[in-house]
Amino acid sequence: MKRASLLLALPLLAAPILAACSDDRALSDYIPVADPLREPARAAPFEYGRSGWIQGSPVRAAQAAAEIEAFTDAAENDPLWTHPRSAVLLPQLQIARREFREALGVSPRIPSAVAARSFATAAEALRRYNEPAAAAALGPVGGTATLARLSNLPRLPRVEEAAQAVAIEVNQPGRNR
Repeated sequence: MKRASLLLALPLLAAPILAACSDDRALSDYIPVADPLREPARAAPFEYGRSGWIQGSPVRAAQAAAEIEAFTDAAENDPLWTHPRSAVLLPQLQIARREFREALGVSPRIPSAVAARSFATAAEALRRYNEPAAAAALGPVGGTATLARLSNLPRLPRVEEAAQAVAIEVNQPGRNR
């Protein structure tokens, strides 16, 4: 009896999915996919879309550096980000990452995932006013020298542009991530 009721229910369960497939909208508009970078991308223009906002604040600078690293890594490797609507998003992010790394004295050879984790951990330590832990977290990307540079950043125009670009990308109509 259970088998027969299940067979009767299958068409009812499949109808919304089939209707979605016949529509012009993407299936992802009906079945949302979790993207941990979605909210940071939307907030990026407000958090560091203007360099003056991060200048003099090592916490904000470390968080911005972590996010630029994470966005760039995602645009290079994550299927949710490797096919953006904007053809210039990846180059913009790569240029922003290079600009940030040059300002902080970070080697271009360090993998983005390592740099993102270092900066994010340092930002968390700085929020707790724990500079030794922040310097330790920044060890893979330069340690105390990088920590000092986080407090004294120049204007980073490519980072500002990238912050705007990622927000535009995640807010595109039909891009349900």
